[in-house]
Amino acid sequence: MLIRPLSVHDLPLLKSIDANFTSDRFLDVNKIVDGFNVTWQLIERPLDPPFVSTDYNIPDTEIEELADRLRKNDGFYLAVEDNGKLIAFLDMPREHWRNTALISNLYIDQKFRGRAIGTELINRAVKWAQENSIRAIWLETQSNNYPACQFYRSRGFEVCGIDDHFYSNEDIALKEVVLFWWREI
Repeated sequence: MLIRPLSVHDLPLLKSIDANFTSDRFLDVNKIVDGFNVTWQLIERPLDPPFVSTDYNIPDTEIEELADRLRKNDGFYLAVEDNGKLIAFLDMPREHWRNTALISNLYIDQKFRGRAIGTELINRAVKWAQENSIRAIWLETQSNNYPACQFYRSRGFEVCGIDDHFYSNEDIALKEVVLFWWREI
């Protein structure tokens, strides 16, 4: 396996990465509102049947935005190859205005998960952030992508925010709530 800088030449290959996932659990969001007193609780619950994503790949608009970020070269961008085939990538632009970096995309092909590729990409991202005096790395996941939530939590990220109206007015009922994660550097 080869980990190298991501380039604009890799962009047409990003859609070949099968980033779909299956989740047999989710983080149920319990929200209690009493005026300005709002309490959030995340409760791990089983999903029956499991949630199976079928179209979880990078949208064309995101590829265009990533092309702009790569041209600016103001962030940390990696590609992972196996026998010449692109199997994973990390897209982490720098946010100067608040001295953070955002993991905008971290995709690993399903066939290559469980081989510590994600851990290595996170380790390299943290090292880059340390070398560049970045104060934190942040990202967002969905509460029904339990494998991603579990992965980021095990890599030192903590939930720092919830948006229960990100996708629709029924995100809690639909069991797909945005969770924001933060890791201080």
